[in-house]
Amino acid sequence: MKTRVAVIGAGFMGKTHATSYLKGCLEAEIAFVVDSNLSRAESLAASLKPAARGLADIQTVLDDPSVDVIDICLPTGFHHELCLRALQAGKNVLCEKPIANSLAEADEMVAAGNASGKCFMVAHVLRFWPEYVEAARMVNEGGIGKLRRISCQRLSTPPAWSAGNWLLDSRLSGGAVRDLAIHDFDIINQLAGMPVKVSAAGNPMDFSACMTLRNDVTATVEASYSMPKGFPFRMAFMIVGETGSIEFDGSGGSLSIVKKGVRETVAVSGSRTFNQNESAEERDGYFYEIAYFLDCVRSGKRPELGRSQDARDALAIAIGIEKALGEGLA
Repeated sequence: MKTRVAVIGAGFMGKTHATSYLKGCLEAEIAFVVDSNLSRAESLAASLKPAARGLADIQTVLDDPSVDVIDICLPTGFHHELCLRALQAGKNVLCEKPIANSLAEADEMVAAGNASGKCFMVAHVLRFWPEYVEAARMVNEGGIGKLRRISCQRLSTPPAWSAGNWLLDSRLSGGAVRDLAIHDFDIINQLAGMPVKVSAAGNPMDFSACMTLRNDVTATVEASYSMPKGFPFRMAFMIVGETGSIEFDGSGGSLSIVKKGVRETVAVSGSRTFNQNESAEERDGYFYEIAYFLDCVRSGKRPELGRSQDARDALAIAIGIEKALGEGLA
């Protein structure tokens, strides 16, 4: 029997998640697409194969015993309430990042997920992005020696694709700190743990940050939602160890490793950029994320990737950066 999913939010991420469930052989069915804009919900629902039902009422899907999964792809301010409602209704929940607007909300969500007996996962997709997965494997296996430094970039023109342009309002979205660079905060925490000291310069939409981590590891993050028109989206990283380094340029480059004085290109499965490989059969980080979530739902095991506690920690790093910038959500 296919796992029945209700996708909440028919915007950019709602479409991305909905189409990912239907790739490959995941044995999932999008039963409903829910959005406060009914015509948008119905449009996305009708575009899926097989077609789903578009609704404007979330309670309808929470009350439907045939719905197994609630996939939350709404603006961050809605995550806390809807996640708690879905868990209370006995649903498995996949929630887009960032987990919430505050640590108090995040802590309540983590506790509710742990107590629910259901699968609660936060969609920090870089934990499943092939180049980041391979880099983490190489670091964990000692491929570049003792970790010394991590450098991340995530640069974008102003995000004009969000409903009502809510992403452009840093008071609602947290700007590049919470919506964009939180991906990199999560990866830094995965590789080296939480920072013990942070500094930052810029503003929530365009900033640079430096972090001191345990074991003499340092990290830098550069992120922007203010790049000039025509600038291609760029995500990149460099990880430096005592005996080698790993680099990735997501704007069309490849993953490479330097060790013993030799630079090598590393092939990964499912590699893509945002301007390539858009076919319905593409298996990318979103596909692997959804596949992993569904496996957790069906097996009853707790996620080890996309854990709600890790999402809470990524938010804590973002809040620390905001404090260093002298900014923050009202």
